[in-house]
Amino acid sequence: MNRCPHFATCSAPLCPEDPASLERAVWYSGEEICKRQGVDFAARQRRIARAGTGSETCFTASMLRRDIAITKTLRGLDPERPQDEALESWFKRHKGKTPLSEAEKERRRGVLWPSKRAG
Repeated sequence: MNRCPHFATCSAPLCPEDPASLERAVWYSGEEICKRQGVDFAARQRRIARAGTGSETCFTASMLRRDIAITKTLRGLDPERPQDEALESWFKRHKGKTPLSEAEKERRRGVLWPSKRAG
């Protein structure tokens, strides 16, 4: 039984209710996005669509799960290139955001609020 109320009418190529689609399907920025709430990759799809990235490239679910900066210059995979080779190259270029260390957080707090640090 499907938990998503949109499953019967949705035509999004990446569907959390269909795990097989998440492994093999790709998404182009002009295509439909999953309407189900709380889907991590769907939030990134919406941000990519709003950023206006080129619809000539595609994204896999694994790419959309990576926590990266989404800008107008972000590009997905070239659909003409073998996917395994292209994915490896894409992941090397898009390592994802690194969490700040506690020391770096403290250093930045001192820069933003120097008067609080002096007292």
